[in-house]
Amino acid sequence: MAKPPGPPPPPAIPPRRFGRFDLDQPIAQLRAMPDLKSCDLSALAGHADCALPHDADKLGRALIAWETSGEVIALRLMFDPQAAPALTDLEWQLTRGWGPPVLEQLRREKDQKMLSLEWEDAEHRATLEAQGSLSQPSRAIAVTLERRQVPLSGELAGLHPKPFPGFRIRWLKRLEWDGVPHALLWGTSLSPVQEAVGENGPAWATQRNYVAVWKLAATRQQQPRRWRPLWERETGGDDDDEAQRVLLVEARDVTGDGVPDIEVELSCDSCGSTTNELIVKTVRAGKLVDLLSRRELFHAQVEMTPGQVRIREPEGDEQSPTVSTYAYDRGKGAFVLSREERMGSPRE
Repeated sequence: MAKPPGPPPPPAIPPRRFGRFDLDQPIAQLRAMPDLKSCDLSALAGHADCALPHDADKLGRALIAWETSGEVIALRLMFDPQAAPALTDLEWQLTRGWGPPVLEQLRREKDQKMLSLEWEDAEHRATLEAQGSLSQPSRAIAVTLERRQVPLSGELAGLHPKPFPGFRIRWLKRLEWDGVPHALLWGTSLSPVQEAVGENGPAWATQRNYVAVWKLAATRQQQPRRWRPLWERETGGDDDDEAQRVLLVEARDVTGDGVPDIEVELSCDSCGSTTNELIVKTVRAGKLVDLLSRRELFHAQVEMTPGQVRIREPEGDEQSPTVSTYAYDRGKGAFVLSREERMGSPRE
């Protein structure tokens, strides 16, 4: 009796690299690439659409998404339409390095055919897209390299947040307050490649975001310890009238007492990379405490130093920006407004 076929052998080369681009390069290395010197990759986390000089890879643009950790999560490398290679030539080249594709799809629309081929390993997925008329050979459109969701391990393996379909963890950090394990996590409905496409992608406007603090609860009777949400915030979806999304999540000591605090910045549909809501929290004696909460900010920029929070809000083209400074009051255990001032005119 014949044995059932085993799993396919791993590819000779991980499907994370195409030409001079490598998904496992940190964003700092991409910033240093001569081909990307004119592209703005300065944000702590974000996405960018970068024009590329003509070269042997025949690429025209690179769409890049990266996280606050410096990890690049997606590279969508788009071919110059005038120089794009034939699908058969590129497929042969990629199969030599990555092995046979694990998935092939063909779709037809009127007189056009769209093809996609996928390769993957435990951490990466590569997709080759091609298109052509029914009577002509197909030519490559793009090669997309994206990072797959790695299963949680160890103590964090018991975390099972499922706030909405297609949930993906963007950022996760284990913290301790009073010796009790907590987890701060930030998730989204967008895939890595949808993050890279950004505002031009159809999924961007309908994205859903999630930020939460989970606590590893103590054992009760004979039940094992379980992760339970201590605080959750979800944005997007049909019930979100303000069309907010999570812009930034960080854990750092803002009060200067040596204990980590939580910073969450939310943006709005028209705010771009600016803040319209700021939340600062911490945990004391097992309970979540609000240190600072500001809503309805106007395209704000937030600066934090130990014991101080500065919020800069522009007030229009003809008016100078307002800077609100909050200082940490140890007696009240929260940040209080200590100064509000108008800065010099933007035209000065």
